Amino acid sequence: MALAPEYTEYGYHACIVIAFAIIGFGLKYIDDAFDEETFSKRIAILMAPILVILWISLSIFDSFSATVLFAILFAVLLAGKVDNLTFKLSTIALIAVLFLTMMSRFSYGPLIVLTVMGVADEKGNDYVDTHKAYGISEFFFAHRCSMKVGTLGLCLASALPWLYLIAFLAFDTAYEFVKIFQYLEELKFSLKIKKVQLAMIVLKKFK
Repeated sequence: MALAPEYTEYGYHACIVIAFAIIGFGLKYIDDAFDEETFSKRIAILMAPILVILWISLSIFDSFSATVLFAILFAVLLAGKVDNLTFKLSTIALIAVLFLTMMSRFSYGPLIVLTVMGVADEKGNDYVDTHKAYGISEFFFAHRCSMKVGTLGLCLASALPWLYLIAFLAFDTAYEFVKIFQYLEELKFSLKIKKVQLAMIVLKKFK
């Protein structure tokens, strides 16, 4: 029995949202593996081609996904954040596929708006990391809200379907979740150290 068209459409939309979340999680994992050395570089290297394939597949079959994803890539490139070999190789692969297959698939207005907003996020995030900032401005740039606002504005203007605001929020939430995952790993390691220290103290008392 064939599924009703609306169920097929819901499944397609769910796949887009999940794919964005996977890409967001993977990018942050790779970034922290090389920049912070908090995760396995071996896993990060294995993860990179999977993300590239997912990114390309999603972009080829869905022009709005291509617009949002490549806006993220262009923003990172313009902000000078492609700073390790794995990211550089992945970027070369994505740019090569872009020029070979997808130049005509973009919605160029949203692409430009989101790229500019993405650069503002990167530069603003760098600023609040290195300078004292308070209140709304600190929250806004610490959580990279420019691109969220840009995506919301484009959806309100009917330049992007609302699905892509949900997909971008899934990307961003998964990206931020890695920080929580990293914190839990550090907390687990800290507890192990404390247990070892406590065991040594107890042994010394019994000697």
